[in-house]
This record gives sequence, C-alpha cells and structure tokens, in this order.
Amino acid sequence: MTMPGPIVRSSLALVAALVMAGCFHDSPPQLGCATDADCTTTSSSSTTTGASMDPTTTTGELSQSRTFRIDALRLVDPHLFSDLCFDVTGLVNMFGLSQQIGDGELNLILHFADFEPGALAAVLGEAMSCDLAAQTCVPDDSVSLQLPVEQITEAPCLAVDPSVFAVKNAASLHAPEPTCFRTTAVELALPLGAADAPLNMLQTQIAFNFDDAADPQAILQGVVSGFLPRASAEAVDIEVSGSSYNLWAMVKGPEGCAASHAELLPSVDALAGPDGPIEGVWLAFNATASRVALVPP
Repeated sequence: MTMPGPIVRSSLALVAALVMAGCFHDSPPQLGCATDADCTTTSSSSTTTGASMDPTTTTGELSQSRTFRIDALRLVDPHLFSDLCFDVTGLVNMFGLSQQIGDGELNLILHFADFEPGALAAVLGEAMSCDLAAQTCVPDDSVSLQLPVEQITEAPCLAVDPSVFAVKNAASLHAPEPTCFRTTAVELALPLGAADAPLNMLQTQIAFNFDDAADPQAILQGVVSGFLPRASAEAVDIEVSGSSYNLWAMVKGPEGCAASHAELLPSVDALAGPDGPIEGVWLAFNATASRVALVPP
C-alpha cells in the first residue's frame, strides 16, 4: 500500500458528491445505497422497484426463498489506532460490532427470494428486530438494496486486489472456495456498531459460500469489502472505551506510529476517479450468517 499523490480539489468535491447523494445516510447508522434507482422501497402492499423482502407467515418462509442474518462481522483491514498508537481494532470489533450483533441491535440480512444457486439475486436489508432464539426477523420496509450475484467456479472468489491490504491482514481474510458467490460492486452506506454514522463506501462487494449448496442453512467464509473515501471517513467518529476518535485519524494512525507498526501501516490507498485519484482506504470484514425466517411485525 502506497500513499497517493496530491488530491486535487475537484476530486474531493467528487467524493463528497458520491458519498452524500441519494440514499446515503449521515445519522443514525442505517443501511442505505447511493441512488434511488438502486434502492428497493417496500410497503405492506407494494414494492416500488424490483424485488422485495415480503414476510411470510409465522410458520416460516416459502421453500424457494432463503434469508440469512449476519451473525458475525469483524474488521480485518485496516487496523485502527488511537491517539496513543494503541491498536484498538479488537475493541471496535468486540464492543462495537460483535456486541451489537449479539444483542440484536444490528440486524443486516441477505434475502434470496427465489433460491436457485445458478441464478441468484440478493436483497441486502436491515431487520427492525430479530428473535435470535426463534431465528426469525421482522424486515424493515423503508429501504433495501438489490445485489445481482455472480456464481464463481474458479478461484479467487474475491474481486478486490489483495495487495491493497496489509500482508498480515490479508492472510486473516476468509477465503471462500468455489463454488462461491460474489455480488456486483455497489455504493453502500454500511452501519458500523461503534460509529456514530454509517460508512459510505464505494465498490462494495460481498463474497461468500454456503454450508450446503442445495439446502443452505448458513453463509460461511463471507467477506465484505469496499473503498472508504477520506471525505466519508473524516465525517465518522467512533467511540472506543468511552473516548471518541475520528475514523480517518484512526486509519492513518498518529504521527510516528508506522515505525512501531510497519506491518500494518500505512493503510491509506487511492482509487482511480474520473478527475484523478481518490484518497481513502480499502476496508475488508470477515462475515458469517445464519438462516432466519422473515415474519410480519
């Protein structure tokens, strides 16, 4: 990972326009998408665009549909550092993401209305609530994101270049083996448990495989990756152990921190944009998910 050259003002303006347009959110953390055309807005009686996540009865889902709730989400790259050069990535994962998922406060779901492994189409959404013991979720009717899915029969399943990650971190990423699946790259506002606003990411993809291709009950070896522009990261603060830190400052690390963490820093990357390179960082999360049934409120 190398530092990009100077970023011109027009590039920063482009980033700001990209990450703040359409369905992207500032606060509170909420799943969203980049443009209204990418969003699926549902109601109890109709769907304005594309597929929906219509709940079934309390007895369970129709046999041709599958819904999975993300039950583990862990930031792998980059590592985040406090102002004292302390690696707080584990704290963010444990007390931000893991705790909110375990408490049922963060309920991201991936829904396949017609489950056909050779022709999957997914809807990524949030649930208003989930009964973790009963393995049921009440879908949020406000907004969800349609994600075409490609079936991958030859490795690698991940589309992102592993060289954008620290070597140490890349070795810790899940590595779904074919036959596996990969969503198209989209702009996405992703909630993060310890953040005060969602992460507005570009070129976000989910790669994964199932425990059983014919009758899956879980998503295994999932990876969520995407590019977080600096303009978006600078707008996000994360609370760690009672203290608030700016996300971009945590990505860069304090001055001089790279000397003691040479295997993890620098983390800053550049993404090609129409007006030049966009400064930011590639993010990668390990994820797993378990099957749930959608039920009415």
